[in-house]
Amino acid sequence: MSNNRIFYACQAVQLRGPSGLTPTNPGWDTVMGLQSVGMNTNFNLEPIYQLGQLDLYDNFEEIPEVEITLNKVLDSSATIYSMAMGSGSLVTLANNRCGVRLLLYPDTVTQATGVPIAQVECEPSYLSSVTYTFPTEGNATEEVTLVSNDKVWATSLSAISGQPEHSVPGGVGIIRRGLVSKTASLFPTGVTGNSENLAASGGIPPGLVISNVTVSMNLGREQIRELGSRTPVVRYVNFPVEVTCEIETVADTGDMIGVAGSSSTACNNPKALLNKEIKIGLCDGMVIDLGKKCKLTSVNYTGGDTGGGNATITYSYQTYNAFTYTPPTGAASDTLAQSEVLD
Repeated sequence: MSNNRIFYACQAVQLRGPSGLTPTNPGWDTVMGLQSVGMNTNFNLEPIYQLGQLDLYDNFEEIPEVEITLNKVLDSSATIYSMAMGSGSLVTLANNRCGVRLLLYPDTVTQATGVPIAQVECEPSYLSSVTYTFPTEGNATEEVTLVSNDKVWATSLSAISGQPEHSVPGGVGIIRRGLVSKTASLFPTGVTGNSENLAASGGIPPGLVISNVTVSMNLGREQIRELGSRTPVVRYVNFPVEVTCEIETVADTGDMIGVAGSSSTACNNPKALLNKEIKIGLCDGMVIDLGKKCKLTSVNYTGGDTGGGNATITYSYQTYNAFTYTPPTGAASDTLAQSEVLD
């Protein structure tokens, strides 16, 4: 019996890698906690005309572009980033690539296991962008975009291996606001005193309640091509890579960011910003480290209107090439983190 539809219970995604630039990847692993998957194929047609006729001479097909978008809840299992890239600093992982496989099952099953009715593989695939969101309402999430030039639908189907039980792993589990570790995280707080002036530091005033953090990175993959080969040799990361972090706070004072727009002193170049360190650590051991050279790019004060909502201040920070990822261990990372879970 043919399917009437595809919905969440009858589809699954697996990745294998990272592999560097070698042709062989490790086995396939199911992405746990996956919330959505999208796949877009662009055939990049290039029209060619000739003198002497109005009609199209040829519509040349350049190499296709496949874009896969995955959204996952953070749950102490392997992240999509670690499955596709590995762990460590960005520059050491830049050339890593992976395979992506979408599996479709009958719409009468309760779990996507066994022999699929269809499957498509995109390999090699390269991570193109990643966004992490840590809200106070709802689950922490990871959204990843991968790009590829290969998309192959299987002609023969058999039972798929490498699919663990579809349940939340043990340990910390689903990441929500209480599982962002205060001891493992470091936010760009400004302080008063002789060494750093709060109004001229580009930091967040101490005591402001942080309600949402979003970290984003776009790798800007570009292709190296060679004569005699249709497919690219590699899709490299186009350094420098911009990494952004937006921190939304509940306002209980002004943003306290001073701007030195002009100066009457000759040869004076006033500075409003200092380099800041940003690190986001979770109670399951996962850490995203943006280094010590993050600078404020904008601050936005809004809300607090007559509708009754709270005023909020969003601080947007920027750095380049600094993105060091430490994977989750699955359990509370330290004694204090465990006490934060209980809180």
